Amino acid sequence: MAAARRDPGRVVLEGAHAVKHALRFGADVELITTPDRAGLEALLDALAPDVALPEGRTVELDPDVWRALVPRELPSPALAVARRADVEVTDVLAAPGRVVVLEGPRHLGNLGAVIRVAAAADAGGVLVLGSADPWHPTAVRAAAGLQFALPVARVDALPVTDRHLVALDPGGEELGHGALAADAVILVGTERSGLSTELLARADTRARLPMRTGVSSLNLATAVAAALYR
Repeated sequence: MAAARRDPGRVVLEGAHAVKHALRFGADVELITTPDRAGLEALLDALAPDVALPEGRTVELDPDVWRALVPRELPSPALAVARRADVEVTDVLAAPGRVVVLEGPRHLGNLGAVIRVAAAADAGGVLVLGSADPWHPTAVRAAAGLQFALPVARVDALPVTDRHLVALDPGGEELGHGALAADAVILVGTERSGLSTELLARADTRARLPMRTGVSSLNLATAVAAALYR
């Protein structure tokens, strides 16, 4: 597990929900460990009857070995290693459906929550601009492993695209129901400073979420959820 955490081509999945999503969405899961295979199987039968533990890749560990292996108490007894999905920036921008672009997200937990929301809303993909890694363990935990459900990638700057760019910005027009095109690229900045002037200048449209006067901002994942579902 320690070697897998250092490997840029692999990701460690913590808990049954992350393992469930990885298996459900076709991840290359190399190893699943648990101190209680029967208990894990019962949990998956209750939560995800469409998912089964792969034979030959699921190992039941002695409880003492498990406690030494797991860095923290997990909500459910599963720890797995999977190959990261091989996704290019072009794959994200070519995906059907709305694509979310996050510029310089600062909190990996929020980044993971955005991926979880995007997967739930059947978005086309999530593209991160800047240094934040959408496959960082914190982001994977917050997304419950849903990085495998849609294309996710990181890049330094947004490439040229002919898709319609919609900037979430307080100075934009109020975002009404059904206002986003089915293939829109939604540009979202940080909670503190919003989008950069450079990215705002590239937007074809600026839109804002209706908010009560005096409320300064929404949590990043909440704003993305409101935009996708609106």
